[in-house]
Amino acid sequence: MVLSVPDDFDFRNAVCSHGFFVLAPNRWDPTRQALETTIAVDETTAITVTLREAPGHRVAVSADGSVAPPHRQAVRAAVVRMLRLDEDLSPFHDRCRRSPSHREAAEMRFGRLLRSASLFEDIVKVICTCNVAWRQTVAMVENLVSHWGVPAASRHRSFPTPGRLAAASVHELQANARVGYRAASIHRLAMEVTTGNLGLAELEDHHGPTDELIRRLRRIHGVGDYAAGHLCMLAGYYDRLAVDTEMMRFLKSQHPRRRWTANRIKEHYAKWFPYQFLAYWFELWQDYTRHHGRADQWDPRVDGRQITNVE
Repeated sequence: MVLSVPDDFDFRNAVCSHGFFVLAPNRWDPTRQALETTIAVDETTAITVTLREAPGHRVAVSADGSVAPPHRQAVRAAVVRMLRLDEDLSPFHDRCRRSPSHREAAEMRFGRLLRSASLFEDIVKVICTCNVAWRQTVAMVENLVSHWGVPAASRHRSFPTPGRLAAASVHELQANARVGYRAASIHRLAMEVTTGNLGLAELEDHHGPTDELIRRLRRIHGVGDYAAGHLCMLAGYYDRLAVDTEMMRFLKSQHPRRRWTANRIKEHYAKWFPYQFLAYWFELWQDYTRHHGRADQWDPRVDGRQITNVE
């Protein structure tokens, strides 16, 4: 299938401006400038697809094998969600054009930060970024996929469904996925989603104040202030900053004479409301590419460089 995209969409920036592009089941190929991923369409069926930029400012989605019509809709919905094709970022880009420090963000059509095929996958991955180095996050997610992902005809696996993780024990998650204390939170989340005690569709369709979304996310076991802030960004609410050690490190490196606290960081980005997170992330990603080169040219399969723990 070929998907139309918004005028301010850029494929490489949408995929390679957020660390999720190196987390399983995603596989970025810098030579082909293509993202391969495997999407679960139900508990027993997964489909491996490759996403590429297509002529006419579109995105081509090719599957490894034939896809039944009902599954085509599931794949399409997952790709639209991952690439945020239904978001309007033109107000953010208009603001950037008026800012010397962020004008390049508009020129690059920056801001559609890659997310997962489902909110469940987003939550688990964000939990796996808490209090841990990035290389360990990569390993944890890879272990979850290799042990509990739904197998596809390609022999790749999708991210595990809630049902598959609910069927695993906390001990199995600790032993096989090596997620440590996070196993209890991941298992509890999977159980609550599977039993219907946590409605992810309601969270996904939230249209109220960000404060309310934060409160609802904080009720999820294992989701604290940082994780809730990052999940708000993934949900398209950019007026909350996920303050963590990486943010502190970055701001100290840019402004060494200032003494940074969480409140001062919020004040520093307040002028960007309601796009504080995107303004910060553009600065951070620019700094990363200055030191490590363009992310779309980095091959995590053969390149020894590690993305810093920007999650």
